[in-house]
Amino acid sequence: MPEHGCYEKVPRPESRESLINYLKGSQVIDGVEELSYQVINVIRDGKPAVKTFLTNVYVVSIADVYVIMGEHPDLNAIVTMSAWNGYSNEAKQDCKLRGVGLFTFKEFLGAVWYKGPRFLNYTPPERD
Repeated sequence: MPEHGCYEKVPRPESRESLINYLKGSQVIDGVEELSYQVINVIRDGKPAVKTFLTNVYVVSIADVYVIMGEHPDLNAIVTMSAWNGYSNEAKQDCKLRGVGLFTFKEFLGAVWYKGPRFLNYTPPERD
């Protein structure tokens, strides 16, 4: 459910901590630099770093992308953190055109293994 308070756009502390811990435990990650509460730099083994914006927007829209990218034009990824969060198709396509990945929490954990188009187009495998 979406929140209408402190965590409406800012990730909950436990969600942020979980993502950082998962990343630090990944074989492909050399480290995570916390640049601010909402911006982290994910250092990857043999791949470019991923400067990532963390949000808790319920459905990231193209308008959200414009605001986020306006404030952080050098991002490589945007991640919406809560399990029930998502993004619009327009927002995803706009990010791809900018060379920026737009992901849910779980998608990002898979995408960090890749670079280039495989990173931008990452979708988790289908499950039965």
